[in-house]
Amino acid sequence: MKQTFSFNQSFLAVLVALGAIITLLSFGVAQGQDSNLSQNETLKSTVNPTNGSNDFIAISIPVEKGYVNGNLSYFISTDASEEMIVSSVSNTTKFDVNYAPTLSNTTETARQQGFVFTNGILGNGTFEHQLPVASATSGDEGYSPLFEINYVKWNNESQARILKSAADIMDAQSNGELSIEKSNVVINSPAVKLK
Repeated sequence: MKQTFSFNQSFLAVLVALGAIITLLSFGVAQGQDSNLSQNETLKSTVNPTNGSNDFIAISIPVEKGYVNGNLSYFISTDASEEMIVSSVSNTTKFDVNYAPTLSNTTETARQQGFVFTNGILGNGTFEHQLPVASATSGDEGYSPLFEINYVKWNNESQARILKSAADIMDAQSNGELSIEKSNVVINSPAVKLK
Protein backbone atom coordinates (compact mmCIF):
# COMPACT_ATOMS: atom_id res chain seq x y z
CA MET A 1 0.00 0.00 0.00
CA LYS A 2 1.52 3.31 -1.04
CA GLN A 3 1.46 6.07 1.57
CA THR A 4 1.21 9.72 0.54
CA PHE A 5 2.03 12.79 2.55
CA SER A 6 0.30 16.13 2.25
CA PHE A 7 2.20 19.36 1.84
CA ASN A 8 1.43 20.21 5.49
CA GLN A 9 3.01 16.97 6.72
CA SER A 10 6.13 17.53 4.60
CA PHE A 11 6.41 21.14 5.75
CA LEU A 12 6.02 20.02 9.37
CA ALA A 13 8.78 17.42 8.95
CA VAL A 14 11.13 20.10 7.56
CA LEU A 15 10.35 22.38 10.53
CA VAL A 16 11.10 19.58 12.99
CA ALA A 17 14.43 18.85 11.27
CA LEU A 18 15.38 22.55 11.25
CA GLY A 19 14.48 22.86 14.93
CA ALA A 20 16.73 19.91 15.78
CA ILE A 21 19.62 21.34 13.75
CA ILE A 22 19.29 24.77 15.37
CA THR A 23 19.21 23.16 18.83
CA LEU A 24 22.37 21.16 18.13
CA LEU A 25 24.16 24.14 16.58
CA SER A 26 23.34 26.28 19.59
CA PHE A 27 25.50 23.99 21.70
CA GLY A 28 28.45 23.95 19.30
CA VAL A 29 29.91 20.96 21.11
CA ALA A 30 31.27 17.74 19.68
CA GLN A 31 31.33 14.56 21.75
CA GLY A 32 34.67 13.96 23.36
CA GLN A 33 35.67 17.63 23.54
CA ASP A 34 35.71 19.69 26.70
CA SER A 35 33.42 22.68 26.54
CA ASN A 36 31.81 25.44 28.50
CA LEU A 37 28.88 23.16 29.40
CA SER A 38 28.51 23.05 33.16
CA GLN A 39 28.27 19.67 34.93
CA ASN A 40 24.48 19.70 34.65
CA GLU A 41 23.89 21.76 31.50
CA THR A 42 20.43 21.45 29.99
CA LEU A 43 19.95 20.08 26.48
CA LYS A 44 16.70 21.22 24.91
CA SER A 45 15.08 19.27 22.14
CA THR A 46 11.85 19.70 20.26
CA VAL A 47 9.57 16.75 19.69
CA ASN A 48 6.37 16.32 17.74
CA PRO A 49 3.63 14.71 19.84
CA THR A 50 2.03 11.60 18.40
CA ASN A 51 -1.46 13.05 18.63
CA GLY A 52 -1.19 14.47 15.11
CA SER A 53 -1.46 18.10 16.15
CA ASN A 54 0.87 20.83 15.03
CA ASP A 55 1.81 21.62 18.63
CA PHE A 56 5.39 21.18 19.81
CA ILE A 57 6.76 20.57 23.28
CA ALA A 58 10.19 21.69 24.53
CA ILE A 59 11.81 19.11 26.80
CA SER A 60 14.75 20.00 29.03
CA ILE A 61 16.95 17.16 30.24
CA PRO A 62 20.16 17.84 32.20
CA VAL A 63 23.34 16.63 30.52
CA GLU A 64 26.04 15.26 32.80
CA LYS A 65 29.73 14.85 31.97
CA GLY A 66 31.91 11.81 32.49
CA TYR A 67 34.99 10.14 31.04
CA VAL A 68 35.03 7.17 28.69
CA ASN A 69 38.31 5.78 27.31
CA GLY A 70 40.12 9.04 28.06
CA ASN A 71 37.54 11.29 26.40
CA LEU A 72 34.85 13.53 27.83
CA SER A 73 31.36 12.15 27.14
CA TYR A 74 27.83 13.29 27.98
CA PHE A 75 24.95 11.37 29.57
CA ILE A 76 21.40 11.89 30.76
CA SER A 77 19.94 10.12 33.79
CA THR A 78 16.29 9.08 33.76
CA ASP A 79 15.88 6.17 36.22
CA ALA A 80 17.68 4.60 39.18
CA SER A 81 17.16 1.44 41.20
CA GLU A 82 17.78 2.96 44.64
CA GLU A 83 15.75 5.75 46.26
CA MET A 84 18.82 7.46 47.74
CA ILE A 85 20.38 7.73 44.27
CA VAL A 86 17.07 8.94 42.78
CA SER A 87 16.97 11.69 45.38
CA SER A 88 20.64 12.60 44.97
CA VAL A 89 20.56 12.79 41.16
CA SER A 90 17.21 14.63 41.17
CA ASN A 91 18.53 17.22 43.65
CA THR A 92 21.80 17.67 41.78
CA THR A 93 20.36 17.94 38.27
CA LYS A 94 17.00 19.56 39.17
CA PHE A 95 15.37 16.89 36.97
CA ASP A 96 13.00 14.30 38.44
CA VAL A 97 14.63 10.91 38.02
CA ASN A 98 12.28 7.92 38.22
CA TYR A 99 12.57 5.32 40.97
CA ALA A 100 12.83 1.97 39.16
CA PRO A 101 13.83 -0.80 41.62
CA THR A 102 13.52 -3.50 38.94
CA LEU A 103 16.65 -2.13 37.24
CA SER A 104 18.65 -4.01 39.88
CA ASN A 105 17.15 -7.24 38.51
CA THR A 106 18.88 -6.80 35.14
CA THR A 107 21.62 -9.26 34.32
CA GLU A 108 25.29 -8.32 34.60
CA THR A 109 25.65 -8.68 30.82
CA ALA A 110 22.95 -6.03 30.30
CA ARG A 111 24.95 -3.48 32.28
CA GLN A 112 28.12 -1.54 31.79
CA GLN A 113 30.29 -0.37 34.66
CA GLY A 114 30.24 3.18 36.00
CA PHE A 115 32.79 4.42 38.53
CA VAL A 116 32.21 7.27 40.99
CA PHE A 117 34.94 8.61 43.27
CA THR A 118 34.25 8.99 46.99
CA ASN A 119 37.52 10.81 47.74
CA GLY A 120 40.59 12.14 45.96
CA ILE A 121 40.70 15.09 43.58
CA LEU A 122 37.92 17.62 44.19
CA GLY A 123 35.73 18.37 41.19
CA ASN A 124 32.24 18.46 39.68
CA GLY A 125 31.57 14.74 39.91
CA THR A 126 29.52 12.70 42.33
CA PHE A 127 30.43 13.39 46.00
CA GLU A 128 32.16 16.58 44.75
CA HIS A 129 35.18 14.67 43.44
CA GLN A 130 36.43 13.98 39.93
CA LEU A 131 33.96 13.28 37.12
CA PRO A 132 32.65 9.70 36.94
CA VAL A 133 34.09 7.18 34.50
CA ALA A 134 32.06 4.79 32.33
CA SER A 135 33.37 1.66 30.67
CA ALA A 136 31.81 2.40 27.24
CA THR A 137 29.86 4.93 25.22
CA SER A 138 27.47 4.56 22.31
CA GLY A 139 29.07 2.59 19.50
CA ASP A 140 31.63 0.90 21.78
CA GLU A 141 31.60 -2.83 22.44
CA GLY A 142 29.89 -3.43 25.77
CA TYR A 143 27.90 -0.20 25.71
CA SER A 144 24.64 -0.21 27.63
CA PRO A 145 22.57 2.72 28.87
CA LEU A 146 22.36 0.81 32.18
CA PHE A 147 25.23 1.64 34.54
CA GLU A 148 26.11 -0.40 37.60
CA ILE A 149 27.65 1.99 40.11
CA ASN A 150 31.07 1.12 41.53
CA TYR A 151 32.41 3.29 44.37
CA VAL A 152 36.11 4.13 43.98
CA LYS A 153 38.18 5.15 47.02
CA TRP A 154 41.84 6.16 46.98
CA ASN A 155 43.78 4.28 49.67
CA ASN A 156 46.16 7.24 50.06
CA GLU A 157 44.59 10.54 48.97
CA SER A 158 48.04 12.07 48.39
CA GLN A 159 48.40 9.65 45.42
CA ALA A 160 45.05 10.68 43.90
CA ARG A 161 45.03 11.86 40.29
CA ILE A 162 42.41 12.23 37.58
CA LEU A 163 41.59 8.87 35.98
CA LYS A 164 39.77 8.96 32.64
CA SER A 165 39.15 5.33 31.73
CA ALA A 166 38.01 2.06 33.26
CA ALA A 167 41.43 0.59 32.30
CA ASP A 168 43.21 3.32 34.32
CA ILE A 169 40.99 2.52 37.32
CA MET A 170 41.67 -1.23 37.06
CA ASP A 171 45.43 -0.60 36.78
CA ALA A 172 45.37 1.64 39.88
CA GLN A 173 43.43 -1.05 41.75
CA SER A 174 45.99 -3.71 40.68
CA ASN A 175 48.77 -1.43 42.00
CA GLY A 176 47.00 -1.16 45.38
CA GLU A 177 46.37 2.56 44.96
CA LEU A 178 42.59 2.38 45.30
CA SER A 179 39.75 0.07 46.18
CA ILE A 180 36.50 -0.50 44.32
CA GLU A 181 33.26 -1.35 46.06
CA LYS A 182 30.74 -2.95 43.72
CA SER A 183 27.07 -2.20 44.24
CA ASN A 184 23.85 -3.47 42.79
CA VAL A 185 22.66 0.08 42.12
CA VAL A 186 21.75 0.56 38.47
CA ILE A 187 21.09 3.87 36.72
CA ASN A 188 19.53 4.26 33.29
CA SER A 189 21.90 6.85 31.89
CA PRO A 190 22.14 6.79 28.08
CA ALA A 191 25.01 8.49 26.30
CA VAL A 192 24.12 11.63 24.34
CA LYS A 193 25.99 12.59 21.19
CA LEU A 194 26.32 16.35 20.89
CA LYS A 195 27.24 17.57 17.43
